[in-house]
Amino acid sequence: MNKQKKEWMKEQIDLMDSNQHNQVFNIIKKYTNTFTKTQSGILVSTDKLSNDCLEEINQYINFSIDQKKRIEEDTKTRKTYERLITDL
Repeated sequence: MNKQKKEWMKEQIDLMDSNQHNQVFNIIKKYTNTFTKTQSGILVSTDKLSNDCLEEINQYINFSIDQKKRIEEDTKTRKTYERLITDL
């Protein structure tokens, strides 16, 4: 995986909430036990992760982005229906 893709993945992970961070960490733990725990979190070198691991993380990131979009769309739809109901 190229450096640009890894940077994009890092940026996306930084935007995630703690539950999503836990999911990413669970993926990492499936492939390696080489990581560093700090007070601010867990540090992992992407150079130490296999392509399979990186690809699974990438799939999870894409899944999370897709779900967030779906939730936002659903929220807009609900608000539209709420306005329609209150206008009756």
